[in-house]
Amino acid sequence: MTKLIVSLDKLSPEKVSDIIADISTSEHSSHLLYKFNDLIALLWFTGIKELLQNHNIRIMLDPKWNDIPNTVSNYFTQLHASGLAEKTDILTLHANGGHEMIQAAVKVRDTLGLKTKIFAVTALTSLQDSDTHDIYDENPKHAVLKLTKLALDAGVDGVVCSAQETAMLRAIFSNYDFEIMNPGVRFAGGDTHDQKRVCTPTEAVENGANYIVMGRPILQADDKVSQVEQFFTEVSDTSYISSHQYEFEKLLYTWDWKELLSYIGAFYFRPEGWKYCRLASWLLSNAYINIWTTERSYLVMNRAASELAELIRAKNIEADIVMWAQMWSVRSSLVLAQKLWIETSIYTEKDGNDNKLMKLKRHDVSLKWKRVIISEDIVTKGSTLRKMKSMIEEAGWEVVAIGCIWNRHGTDSFDWVPLISCYVPEQFELYWDETTPEEQRKNYLQLPEWATVSPKPKNEWDEMVASMRG
Repeated sequence: MTKLIVSLDKLSPEKVSDIIADISTSEHSSHLLYKFNDLIALLWFTGIKELLQNHNIRIMLDPKWNDIPNTVSNYFTQLHASGLAEKTDILTLHANGGHEMIQAAVKVRDTLGLKTKIFAVTALTSLQDSDTHDIYDENPKHAVLKLTKLALDAGVDGVVCSAQETAMLRAIFSNYDFEIMNPGVRFAGGDTHDQKRVCTPTEAVENGANYIVMGRPILQADDKVSQVEQFFTEVSDTSYISSHQYEFEKLLYTWDWKELLSYIGAFYFRPEGWKYCRLASWLLSNAYINIWTTERSYLVMNRAASELAELIRAKNIEADIVMWAQMWSVRSSLVLAQKLWIETSIYTEKDGNDNKLMKLKRHDVSLKWKRVIISEDIVTKGSTLRKMKSMIEEAGWEVVAIGCIWNRHGTDSFDWVPLISCYVPEQFELYWDETTPEEQRKNYLQLPEWATVSPKPKNEWDEMVASMRG
């Protein structure tokens, strides 16, 4: 059954004692917890211990710890020494403290033999879209998704999030065993106060909440017990309703690469014949180039480019410019530049009159003493990269790395520069499918089951620019 957590953060010890004595008369008192923040616990620690003894209540401590791992471990040790942990069912820390901090808290909790559940706070319910963009460079949905994934992988028992994100987390992380707590819940028609992402108790339970925090709707009522009873009446016949509308987000946040490639990979036939198939970042480039990117393709590209940036940073490679290797890689290159804090990006394109030549497509960048990361979506043979290398060196620049999403070589064969790839698939050159003549099949690999086959897109830059302008 869903549990109600009554928030008592802003009250005096005397007031709290009276409220607990009152609310404890509810027939649902066994499903109640009382929430205190760390400041209140510090100011009247003795009072809390007396409350626990006098009323036999269970509590939630809400310190939202966010510190270095060693300090958070010490906090838990001190909580255990106080004796308060034995009555503390739930304790919170911030997910944005990082994997190592959360893992340290879980480890010391387990070492001490405590039964206290650790919940990670994701994006505060007081934050709106503009706030999460400023803080996390994400909208609320994806800020919560990233923080939840981090916290679950670090071993928390549950997460704290808005009820508006609960159904999404239940659907996407269905393979994880965890609980969800919703603050900012209000009865229908109630005042939302400073909360931005709110819903009713019924909606929260339908979305999959296990714990619901309410403060002012109960504490400011003349008859507090009736408000508690109203809550349990509303949720008594309510249950979680499974949602299937987050299949892509589930793949994105719980993926392995082969599954993800079933969404974003495509093999295409070259005009020269049926036997030449190549893996193309079809969704990354969205039919070659599409400035009006969909959220789906943007998210895939963003995740891939973010991983690529982490790999480049790990090698301590410093660069001034990210250069796109043709328009296939425009999106991943822009995000890669952003993740590496590189302000300048340029691109090249094959010459329309001579396919063997490359042209620089931006001319407002100084051509002197630049360190360049060449960004590709896929490295197949490396011919384009070698052309770019020659052009870059002629300009007086230096290639310091190649970054690509897929490396078809399977190994780093570029001895003149580090080749860094997010995904190195199995070695492959040519594939066959059901249209391939029987006598030829023995020479090639079979197309993977997840592959989709598309016509090869035309590399006609001028026509595409003209059509978009039109």
